[in-house]
Amino acid sequence: MINDTFSPDTLISLERSFEKSSFLKAFQDESSEHLVAQFVRHITSQSIEKQVGQGSQKETVDSPHDVIQAIRLGLASLGAFLQANVTGPVLEGHEIVEATFVEAFVKAKSSGESRNGTEITEITNIVAPIASLRKLCLESLNVDGISSYPYVPYIELFCLSRFIFTSGIILPIELPEIWSDPRQSLSLHLSWTRLRIHLWHYKLITQPSLGPGSLFTKSGRWTDVPTLQEIIEKNLLEAEASIAGSIGTLGDSQDSQWPQESHIQFRLEEATCHILLGNDAKARRALQLAKEISGFSYALSGALGKRTKFQEKNISQLVVLAKSLALSTTTSGRQRTSYTAPLALPLNDDTLLEKIQFDDNRTDASTPPSSLPSELQDVTPEDQPQLRPEDHIILLTEATIRDTFSPVDSLTSEEILPFALRVIDDKSTNWQIYTQALLVRSRIELNRSRTIERAVLQIQALVDQVIVDTQDSSSSPKQPPNRPDEPRTESNIPSIQVTSDNQPGQFASIQKPTSFLPAPKPAESASPQERLRYVNTLSSPPRWHLESELAYAWTAVGSLVSALEIFKRLRLWPEVALCLASAAATDNQDGRGSGGEEKARAVVRWRLFHRTSNMRNDDDLDDAEIDVSSLKVSDFSGPERLPPPPNAPRLFCILGDIENDPQHYERAWEISNRRFARAQRSLGELHLRNQEWKEAREAYTLAVAVNRLSPEMWNRLGDIELRLGNFSNAAEAFQRAISTSNSVSDGEDARTWSNLGSALLSWYRQIMQESKGRRNKVKNDCDDSEDSGEMESTRRAAELGKPAQKLLHDSLTAFKRGATLADSNWRIWDNVITLAASLSPNAELDDVVLGLRNVIRIRKTEEALDLDILTLLVRETTKTPPVTGNENGATKEAYEPARGTIESKIVSLFENEIVPLITTNSECWALVSRLRAWRRDWAGALDAAEKAWRTAVGGGVSSALSASSGTQNQQGSWLTDAEAWDAVFQRTSELVAAYENYGSRTDEIGSRWKGKARSAVRSVVGKAKESWEDDQRWQTLTDMMEDLR
Repeated sequence: MINDTFSPDTLISLERSFEKSSFLKAFQDESSEHLVAQFVRHITSQSIEKQVGQGSQKETVDSPHDVIQAIRLGLASLGAFLQANVTGPVLEGHEIVEATFVEAFVKAKSSGESRNGTEITEITNIVAPIASLRKLCLESLNVDGISSYPYVPYIELFCLSRFIFTSGIILPIELPEIWSDPRQSLSLHLSWTRLRIHLWHYKLITQPSLGPGSLFTKSGRWTDVPTLQEIIEKNLLEAEASIAGSIGTLGDSQDSQWPQESHIQFRLEEATCHILLGNDAKARRALQLAKEISGFSYALSGALGKRTKFQEKNISQLVVLAKSLALSTTTSGRQRTSYTAPLALPLNDDTLLEKIQFDDNRTDASTPPSSLPSELQDVTPEDQPQLRPEDHIILLTEATIRDTFSPVDSLTSEEILPFALRVIDDKSTNWQIYTQALLVRSRIELNRSRTIERAVLQIQALVDQVIVDTQDSSSSPKQPPNRPDEPRTESNIPSIQVTSDNQPGQFASIQKPTSFLPAPKPAESASPQERLRYVNTLSSPPRWHLESELAYAWTAVGSLVSALEIFKRLRLWPEVALCLASAAATDNQDGRGSGGEEKARAVVRWRLFHRTSNMRNDDDLDDAEIDVSSLKVSDFSGPERLPPPPNAPRLFCILGDIENDPQHYERAWEISNRRFARAQRSLGELHLRNQEWKEAREAYTLAVAVNRLSPEMWNRLGDIELRLGNFSNAAEAFQRAISTSNSVSDGEDARTWSNLGSALLSWYRQIMQESKGRRNKVKNDCDDSEDSGEMESTRRAAELGKPAQKLLHDSLTAFKRGATLADSNWRIWDNVITLAASLSPNAELDDVVLGLRNVIRIRKTEEALDLDILTLLVRETTKTPPVTGNENGATKEAYEPARGTIESKIVSLFENEIVPLITTNSECWALVSRLRAWRRDWAGALDAAEKAWRTAVGGGVSSALSASSGTQNQQGSWLTDAEAWDAVFQRTSELVAAYENYGSRTDEIGSRWKGKARSAVRSVVGKAKESWEDDQRWQTLTDMMEDLR
């Protein structure tokens, strides 16, 4: 039984025990050999059970293992794997460890054959034992139909560490429900290590993307593996409970036994984890916590300086001012012993300086000193203090977050670049931190024409550094050729051959090109311990990811051929096919660059199907030496390859995209054991293009059932349900899209909120229609026993506890949120106005006013004014008399409602925003007159009534009070049109009433109101006599004129 007593200090001491020794020394004792043997048996038994169709059985430990030794071996395995694949240098002495795995594998194979006969001998009788073991290890890493990169060196080391920490066979993984002291829980404190293993597992299966976004996004991120994502999020919470003291504890907890440095590193790893998973807000929160714990202070500010060689005057330049809280003795000692750094290429531009030359004065006057933190007041751009390594990582994480979640434009690049430059300009730093800083700078400089050349060459230099530091220089005996569907042995792993200056040249094959940059000398390199110290915190990319970034960097300068060669050398055949299909890079016989899609199709079919005929031996086809330009589609129409190659579901989806064949998507779905969501998503898109709505809904329903964390797929499903009229299902889908999104660009956008509002509104109207139909049936004494099928929307709302009015309010809330996100879309604001005005029993007048203000702000025309909405606002305002007022006091000031009241908002809306827009709508002026009269603004009410009358008769808003002042066309409209004539009659009557009621209360008119009223009526009567003499309204105006004598 495993003792559950464990301290973080023990784990930290185990990690530091490798600082002066090789990781592979942990494999030299007998207990380690037993653990390796049990791991190999576990991997072999899993493969056997999968082949014979048996269910997985719970495995037990042969004999109790020493916990400390097991943890030490697991940490050593992970460290050696990262050294060989991420940081370097070359993993020396791996042959002895390899022999240990081979010996254990041979024994496990023999025992397996004795138990199961000869059914499984095909697993290992084709290739060498170590290659067969690595194949089983790669298969064990498959998640949701997605395979890891099939040519990972020393993959057995990672799988051994994963077996020890995450299988639950050697070490516990479940947290106890009750323990005496949570600080001493072995499983709890190992949760951080489990999190790291799951994150590296995630990186092994992430794949490049040809979509838009930053270079970091393209190089491999947000892979569709919801199962692994849920495991990572679960372990993240457990690790937070261990580090911070309890789940949800912010910052440094007094109950935690972890040192401050571990707190900072965990928060940085948490931020990196959320970046990989696409959680914008959570990544920023974790970074802020790391900054607070570290006491690190930094700010993006401005300083006067020169950027170009010909610049005469200093102008404001962006700069990051940063200062660490304090340098501990241990940290300072580590930094003093580290003077080596990777090669940083110079810019060598004829215009731009190598670095900005800042003025000796303080920061730019445009940024007052008070805007900077007090710690940075005395920091100048040219003389900044040395930072701690953790603070360097904070700056690089800040740059990565901005680069990943911000739009790609020149302004964003200018804001991100100073963070990387602050790290690069430091006098000394950690080797891997400096490497990451150069990589971040290169990603940003790819967006500028004057720095793109240095960016590509810098990434090339970093790739060369990783290749020479991870490539074993010792020659291995040549092994028999592998089958095309088998993993390559270590000596055949695709790689670049880099030679140093004093190293004799060796023959380089087509698959191992030499580099034009020399390899660093041993004295210019760093130790494995220094490189691996912050590898988890930095989330450094694996070797093949870095080479993929180089490929995309070459595409940025238009060298698609170079990118294609890199993908072919890495044997990333899906990327090769996508490059060919998207850019048609391969010339056809006509030499016009077409035929790329056919080449892509041939590459995919070559990986998935056997040859059409047996004229050539398919087993002799070596994918490392094949010329993909010679492949033809017609040559690969044979039976499907069994077992399928790695990433077969993705290859089938790419083939389905090229051939528009739904059977390929269905095959991808079946191969992945119904876990590859992209297959159903692509199938759904194909049905949508063919307007097969129900089939598309079924496909997307299956897709979201597998991956319930994809806002894009929930959004698409909501669109389909909305199209089919399933408004309740559409509302649920849009709500899922919003709840699973992590940023505006990820699904929580105006379109989603607006569609949610439309779905809820349509659901409400459907319920109202069902209620009306039911009332009609009851009224007509019809049998309502069969109404259950016709009341689906009402019943669904009742099940969810959402009455009809609640749906209407939720719809308004959704439209308001969407309008806030897209404040330039007046149609969404118009929906807000309509819904807010239609609420019962009382309309949401505040929302109506808010919506009107935004519609007017966006459209800025009289057409934006809705007369019905304006009438509602005036009616609701004037139904309550003012609090104070003097009806006979003509000289008294107009009544002003109290600030913050709805009356004050409506008055401000009319006077400041509506009145300047009115030009041809007489009814709007009439409403203004009515509102001013309510405020006891008699002069203003009269002025608005006169403008309403002049607008109706066609005279505009000029000072001439005559019906004949308008143009002939304007006069002719109400002289021939009955509706326009009615408007003139109404405005004339209202004008006479205004003169009668308000004229005597103003000094400008006084007792002359009858004459002015009679003049207005007489001008209309005289002009309308010929056209409307027989109309009752003309006679009414005539009588009105007589009464005014």
